[in-house]
Formats: sequence, C-alpha cells, structure tokens
Amino acid sequence: MIDIVRIEHVAVAALDLESPIALLERLFGFRLVQKFASNEGYIGATLDIPGGRGLQWEVIAPSGAGSYLYRFLGGPHGAGLHHLALRVPDAAAAAAALRADGITPWGLDEDAQPAPDGTFYIHPREGGHGFLFEVDGEEPAAPVPDFDPSEDMDERTLGIIAVNHLSHAYPDAEDLGDWYERVFGLHTMYRSPGDGLETGFATRVLESWRFPLRFEAIQPSTPASYIQRFLDRCGPGMHHVAFEVGDWPRALNACSLNGIPIFGERYGETDGVLWREAFIHPRHTGGVLVQFFWQAAPGVWV
Repeated sequence: MIDIVRIEHVAVAALDLESPIALLERLFGFRLVQKFASNEGYIGATLDIPGGRGLQWEVIAPSGAGSYLYRFLGGPHGAGLHHLALRVPDAAAAAAALRADGITPWGLDEDAQPAPDGTFYIHPREGGHGFLFEVDGEEPAAPVPDFDPSEDMDERTLGIIAVNHLSHAYPDAEDLGDWYERVFGLHTMYRSPGDGLETGFATRVLESWRFPLRFEAIQPSTPASYIQRFLDRCGPGMHHVAFEVGDWPRALNACSLNGIPIFGERYGETDGVLWREAFIHPRHTGGVLVQFFWQAAPGVWV
C-alpha cells in the first residue's frame, strides 16, 4: 500500500487551453490560478474548484507537433480525463511498495529508485487498470487555499460545493475495488444493492479519511449496458466525475443560460430526504462526462 497524503489534481487533456478554461470558469465556477509551460511537450493551466478542499483541476494541451499528448488525444479516450496526481510522503517508499505488489513504476529505469521528492507514474497498462496515476513525493509547499463555495456568487455557474467522486469503469468492480483498497489504502463505504440488472451497472464506492474525493468502481451488468458500450469503445478507464451542487434550480438555470443540455435527470428520495441528479455529455464539456447532484441533507445521495 502506498501512503497517500492528499490528491493534488485531476488532469484533463485538450487540444488547446483557452476553450476549456473559459468553460470551466463560466459554467463550473472554477477559478484560474496559473498557466504554465512544460519542457515535456505540453502547456497547462491550474484551477481551483469550489469546495475542492485543496483538490485542483488541471488542463494540459500539446505545445508542439511532436507532443505525446497528440497520441492520447487521437486515441480511444480522446480529449478528457488524462491522469490523477497523488502526493505521498516519500516517492522512493511508494515505488518500493508498488514493486512489492507486482506493479512496475513507470518513468524510472529498471529497479531505479526515485528521490524521496521525485515523481513517477502508474501506467494504465502496468497496474493502473486503464488509467494513469501520477505519484509525487512530498515537498515543502504552502497548502492550496480552500475555495469556499460561498465565493462563487455568479448565478450563471452550477454552484458546485464539492467534488464527490471519480467513476472508474472496469469489467469487474469487485476486482477493481480490491485493488483500490490494497494499493491506495481506501475502504469500501457502499455497494449498489441487487444485481444491477435494472440499471445496467453495479458499483462499489470507496473513500479515505485523508481526502474527500471518493472512487466509484463501476461495471456493466448487462451486455446492453452503457458501461459495456464505454468499455467496448474505450477500454477500462475513468468514466465520469461527479460534483455536488448547493442549489438544484440554480444548477439547471446555469445550464440553460450557458446553452448546455442535460440528460439522465433523476429525482429520488432516501430515508425521506430528497435528492436530484443529472449529466452533461462530454461533447459539451471538452470530453468529460459530468454528473452533478443535489441532496437536501448531507450523506443521503450515493
């Protein structure tokens, strides 16, 4: 198990920076922190998320004709979720723990150890179950200030108050959930009831006491499931991101004002407490399937 101190950022890949930044500010209410350039063939931007509790959103785009990002953008996943950055106390200890679990750290020479404050990756094909994880060693740095949702007063934004989870599509949710528990030290807090035949999918949700972002392992339960279609088209990988909003009419109005259609809207009640949810298609978000929900009391919607 690797010791994750916090999750640094969710990264998405795009062909350019300006269009995604404009959308993230206008509809999602994110706040631009900085733009940067890398010597590895990409440029990027970092944004704060309302209620993110230090978790940030990163957009990266190719900076030259030979950028490796073009291969990703031209692949089955296309523009959209690219990687998740994890902060650990000691990168060398994390690499050793992964090797002991049969996972080869990517970005290192064979058997090489990173510096304690170094960086390596868990490759999508080398243990990442279809998704790229960046592992960064701890380094002295000022904590990322929390973006209080009350600061987002623009009625044209969704009114996000928290990032709830990343949903990871995989043929076997139990196998993937076991991996998250064993490798990342998460614990299971919810399993969808029944066999999932009615909805077409089954889920297992995992969380950590150290950071607020949850992970949902989601698998198809029928051949016609939209999760199966995703797996057939893209293979295993992150499927969507879910945000909690503080006011349902405001969120719907924001979508309307921005000309963004929604789908899959559902209304429900759990233990007498109301909840609402809906989705925004990747074609309207730069490649990321977005789920947003509202709940009348904390902890009801899962």
